[in-house]
Amino acid sequence: MAEQQPGMWEQMLAKRAEWAAEQPSLSAQFAAMGREAIKDVRGTMHETFFGQQEGHGELGTPLNPTPQMTTADLGVHGSYESMLEGYAARGQEQQQTQEKER
Repeated sequence: MAEQQPGMWEQMLAKRAEWAAEQPSLSAQFAAMGREAIKDVRGTMHETFFGQQEGHGELGTPLNPTPQMTTADLGVHGSYESMLEGYAARGQEQQQTQEKER
């Protein structure tokens, strides 16, 4: 029984280290909270003195999705690279037909 305890303890420490590695650093969390606080203060001041909101918020924040989030929600499939490849293929076809005509 005494031999099982160190094994369990080591497993618990290993699992805790694994979970800790997945978490963002504490300083990054404080920096993000600071940015949010500054944005809140600026928004309140702007609304108090000018009677309107400051403007568009930072992309990716709540209620302000990124363009990628919007297109994914709309069900647009494909990527910019595939579109460019399609245009390149059409350009090559046109070039080949022009060469055949000569």
